[in-house]
Amino acid sequence: MSEAIEVEVAGVGLFTPELPNVEAWRSRSVCEEPQVPRGARLDRRARGRSSVLTKALAEAYFEAADAAGVEVGEGSAVFGSALGEVGTMLGLLNQMWRDREDPSPMAFALSVHNAASGVVSIATKNRGFTTSLGADHDTPAMALMEGFGLIAERGEPVVVVCGEEPTPTALVPDHETWELATMAIALAPASGIDPRRVRLRGPFKGTPTFTPSELRPAFARNPQIGLFDLICAVEGRRSETVALDRGRGGGWCMEVRVPDG
Repeated sequence: MSEAIEVEVAGVGLFTPELPNVEAWRSRSVCEEPQVPRGARLDRRARGRSSVLTKALAEAYFEAADAAGVEVGEGSAVFGSALGEVGTMLGLLNQMWRDREDPSPMAFALSVHNAASGVVSIATKNRGFTTSLGADHDTPAMALMEGFGLIAERGEPVVVVCGEEPTPTALVPDHETWELATMAIALAPASGIDPRRVRLRGPFKGTPTFTPSELRPAFARNPQIGLFDLICAVEGRRSETVALDRGRGGGWCMEVRVPDG
């Protein structure tokens, strides 16, 4: 950990059906009716063909990028998801093997793991580096590791966004299901220009000191919940070591360092 690079947190983003953005979360303004992500910043054609997951990832991505002042047509981005567009994929498999129908090329293109990153990148005409990855409950850790690597190599901000759609009941047992949630964190090189910014070091294997908040079971089981816990520590300005999973991953952690004063 002593040789790990240090980065600054420049902004965060969030979408859940009850808390559709960071401001709602900060003010604890829980929506009475579950919200559906609109993907409002995507163009009409992209919105029309995007899944719920892609729209939710886009909502969190744009919120974090805006907070950080990142130019979405230029900046780097890492999209993480354990299962990706699994609902679309299962629908295509049913169409092929049960209904004996040929899937459309567009439907297939939107079933791949990097569908969201592709849709957002094309919609924003992004000329920066964009990638997607999945590592089960270690997805937040690996996405952050990729983000740190991009900062070390390219010296420019990167938005890390992770999320899952609601669990397909045909794939996951009832007691293991989770609900829709996407989270994003915009990272920047540690320039020291803004001394108030929280800094991060990691990911590394270690012992967490941060106690995560109690959440609804279906939210807490989301494989990306570790990124939410990290955002909670950052927003609470807690100098702690945060686990990037809730005991179901490989034990990766992140050190949160809050400046004095």
